Amino acid sequence: MFFKEEFRLSFILQVALAALVFCYFMVFADWVSRSAITLDSVINHAALCPTYFQSCESLYFLRALPDGYSQSMWYMLLFGSLIVSAYFLICRRWSEAQWILLPAYVWHTLNVFVLTYYGSGNYEYYVFVFGTILFFFPHKEFFLKLTLVLFYVMSTAAKIHPAWIAGGYFTNMSLGLPVFPEWSIPLFTNLVIVMEMVGAWFLLSKHPLVQRTVLLFFVIFHLYSGVLVEYRYPATVLPMLLIAFGPWYRYQKPPLDKKSVIGWTFIGLLCILQLTPKMVVGDEKLTLEANKYGLYMFESNHQCIVSAEYIYTDGHVDTYMEVHNNPRFRCDPYMFWYRFNHVCEQDPRLSRIAWTFDHSINGDPFLRIVDTDNACDLEYKPFSHNEWIKTYTDNPEVIGWPAQNDYH
Repeated sequence: MFFKEEFRLSFILQVALAALVFCYFMVFADWVSRSAITLDSVINHAALCPTYFQSCESLYFLRALPDGYSQSMWYMLLFGSLIVSAYFLICRRWSEAQWILLPAYVWHTLNVFVLTYYGSGNYEYYVFVFGTILFFFPHKEFFLKLTLVLFYVMSTAAKIHPAWIAGGYFTNMSLGLPVFPEWSIPLFTNLVIVMEMVGAWFLLSKHPLVQRTVLLFFVIFHLYSGVLVEYRYPATVLPMLLIAFGPWYRYQKPPLDKKSVIGWTFIGLLCILQLTPKMVVGDEKLTLEANKYGLYMFESNHQCIVSAEYIYTDGHVDTYMEVHNNPRFRCDPYMFWYRFNHVCEQDPRLSRIAWTFDHSINGDPFLRIVDTDNACDLEYKPFSHNEWIKTYTDNPEVIGWPAQNDYH
């Protein structure tokens, strides 16, 4: 779309644009059956907005099956645009392929950053960045390579924690780390930290042996990670990794002309967002505050117990409990605060909701980080610490110890 001449001159960019079409197909194949941003989710109190845009529900207009066809129709229109874009790529009509792909980019971006909390996943950040660079940046090939490296480096910001340094994330799972014995887990988790923090930079090396060796490590790493996270992560990253650093790789010096300012600014913004959780008081792995503003893959092994009492004006009390022991589930107090807050607003019979939230990370004891008589009175601040969520310095009450959990 912008700087389209670069596509004519770079085979890497041509194939990368095709990989982006594949990424959108994977994303939408998953989203088409979800009701996260439909009117149905609002009716069922299942909607969840981003922390910084807590009124996103007002933008919902789609209906999901079996309550309506509009969501399915919309995603089939997007599917058609992906097919047409792929056709233009085959015809080497790069500009037309980008224009046809633009609605998919916009819809994906809205889902990730505006319409729902559930859209802001690690994989979606990758797809957003790939699309942004290929659509709008000059020096596309260089910044595509740099951001791939930067994603590895940024992911270590979440791994500098006992969950990875001591291997607690995996040693506290009943099955441990796939293939490797328990005693070796800290060795491999620290190897990953070192390779992502330091080794990834050698993907940009001009020395073929070094560059290919590091590339081989990350290819094996992504294939191995699929044993845990299944297809989505390796299918998102591996194609771009091989396109950018595989057989067509060429060393490029960092661009320093005026056109490169937009790219370097974007790189700086990504770094700032990754550091945002560190600027919030407390441990973001315990409170999950600002956790989604950067990459947060495998940052901690979470377990939590959510208990609530719905107390009505006529004295009637309904009890509610959820137990989550899947390490993949981020036990974020915001998710439950949002749900309780909306029930408070919509049910005039409700007097208050008494709520406790017990959280364990990496096999440590359950800590009662939320204990309130009335969740209806609480507000959630997206960019600073919420005093009603306890941190380690508040000495939260120890409730008990978790059992080993399973990754599923």
